[in-house]
Amino acid sequence: MAASRSTSKSNHVYLNGRTLEGGGQLVRIAVGLSALTGRPVSIDHVRGNREGKKGLKRSHAAAVKLLAEISGSKVSGGEVGSQSLNFFPQSTRSKSGPLLDLSHVTVKSEYDIKLTTAGAIFLVFQALYPYLLHVGSQATAHFVKVTITGGTNASYSPSYDYAAQVIVPNFATLGLPPFTFLIHTLGSRYNLDGENQPEESSERDRAAKPVCSFPRINLMDHKRGKVTQIDITVLAPDQPTLNANAEDGGGSTVRQFIEQFTQHTLRREMRKLDPSIFAKRSTSRPAEEDAPETSSKDTPVPTKIHTSEATNHRSHVYVLLVAHTSSGFRIGHDILGGIGGDRLSKPKNKGKQKHQQAQDARHDSQNEIVFSAAGHLVRRCVEGFIGEISDKSPNAQPDQKPASTAKRACLDSYMRDQVVVFEALGKACHAGGGDTDATDTETLEDERGWTLHTKTAQWVCRQMLDV
Repeated sequence: MAASRSTSKSNHVYLNGRTLEGGGQLVRIAVGLSALTGRPVSIDHVRGNREGKKGLKRSHAAAVKLLAEISGSKVSGGEVGSQSLNFFPQSTRSKSGPLLDLSHVTVKSEYDIKLTTAGAIFLVFQALYPYLLHVGSQATAHFVKVTITGGTNASYSPSYDYAAQVIVPNFATLGLPPFTFLIHTLGSRYNLDGENQPEESSERDRAAKPVCSFPRINLMDHKRGKVTQIDITVLAPDQPTLNANAEDGGGSTVRQFIEQFTQHTLRREMRKLDPSIFAKRSTSRPAEEDAPETSSKDTPVPTKIHTSEATNHRSHVYVLLVAHTSSGFRIGHDILGGIGGDRLSKPKNKGKQKHQQAQDARHDSQNEIVFSAAGHLVRRCVEGFIGEISDKSPNAQPDQKPASTAKRACLDSYMRDQVVVFEALGKACHAGGGDTDATDTETLEDERGWTLHTKTAQWVCRQMLDV
């Protein structure tokens, strides 16, 4: 794990981009914290552990460029393909805290970001969010409006649906301001409805210029809770159909098949789990709250279709499962993939029947492949989801055992790495504050649930924040 921190007055941080996960997350967190702290950072071997082309991809380069523009920082090596990156913030660090001195920071109230490709918008947002939370209190408006145009459901990145249904509610439960890409800043007053307090309160907040306002977050202070309901999101094509040649002209589309097969597979797998994971059903719940098939007695908790939308290509299939818990958290697991076959097209009928039977046979065979692939995607998604809601860590090795006092965190394994930056910022902001009731030293987190992304995020935060 080759890396070093400079002891010079500039407090320049040097990172080896091949450390641990060695991907783009390392870059996004490093430059985000650099902009927040005023500490320059240099990264060599950018994305050095990735297969294929190394260096910055378009979404990474876009995130670095945009953060530099917003924060007034200077960058060298920020172009696509660069394997060495230098980020130099121009703002100074506060004398009484680990973050920027806000007295000389300027920030706009609205940013309109258009990616040149369908890059994942939430990868860009991850780099901007912590910085804007802190400096946004200097904006003239009550919130900072960020509009990002790009890809919403892309591989190796949080999807729009996961962000809306899991990340946003979990951040709010942990005490971070809510966002719908209207970022309520840490220096402003807000309530859980997303509405701001009167103008005079916000003016006082901005005048106070808080040195540091990231809340202290300790996941062990939060109960995991019991699962109360499960939501299903399906994005899939409406072609082909199963039994489409039936006399009534009906048939099950791929999307309908995925909806039904997901519910069936969930019911089967949930019955294998310890019943104590689930909350007891409420006898006072109105009957119309769930569709008949989702409130059947053979499921421990209600399951329902949250969102179902048609896509236009067999490569565009997405399934998200989200468990609501009694403690207010959301536990999610999703899958994005394709189900084989060529681009969807409407059947052509020009009166040529010579090869009709052969074409029909080939068409039926292709349909079988498509529905089989769809079933495989569903089984993989359900398997991962069951691992997330069960009482056993999904990433644990058979020979690993947790410490006797360790317990599993209240978040799924992907959401866990999203929180690392805010854990570290809260710890850095409250260091030496004498807050004795913030943690329970007898309770440890079961580290077997940490992914390589989580460990990488923790490592970068230690280098940048000395926590």
